[in-house]
Amino acid sequence: MAAFLSTLVLFSFHLLSQSSKAITLAAAVDIKPNTLNLNMKGRWLTVYIGLPEGYNVTDINQSTIMLEDLFSPEWSNIECGMLMAKFDASTVIDYLWGQLYHMGGRRGVVDLRIAGQLIDGTQFSGSDKITIMDPIKN
Repeated sequence: MAAFLSTLVLFSFHLLSQSSKAITLAAAVDIKPNTLNLNMKGRWLTVYIGLPEGYNVTDINQSTIMLEDLFSPEWSNIECGMLMAKFDASTVIDYLWGQLYHMGGRRGVVDLRIAGQLIDGTQFSGSDKITIMDPIKN
C-alpha cells in the first residue's frame, strides 16, 4: 500500500508540475507600422512585447520568439521595459501578399501573432492587428 501511495504522490506531483508549465501568458503586443504598404522598401517590421505584471521581459528567451510561427526576429533588444524585436520586412511582406490576395487583393486588416518562451519554459503569446494594403490597387 505504501508503494502505491508513493507512486500516486509522485504521479500527482508530476501532473501538477507539468500543468504549471502549460500556462501561456497573455503578452501585450504592438506592431509597427500600423499600416503596412506591401510595396514598401522599408527594412523592418518592429514588434514591441510586454509581459503581465509579475513577469519581466528580461526573462524572455529571445531565441524562441516567432511571428506567425514562421519568422524569427533578425535582432531584438530591451527598451523602456519592452522587448523590441525586428523582423525582416521583405520576408513578412511576401507572406502578407498571400493574406491580402485571400481578402480580395486590395486592403485588409490582419491579426499577427507573436509567441515565445521565458527562460523557465513558460510560454507567452499575443497579437496585434495591422492594416495591409496594395497602394497600386487602392
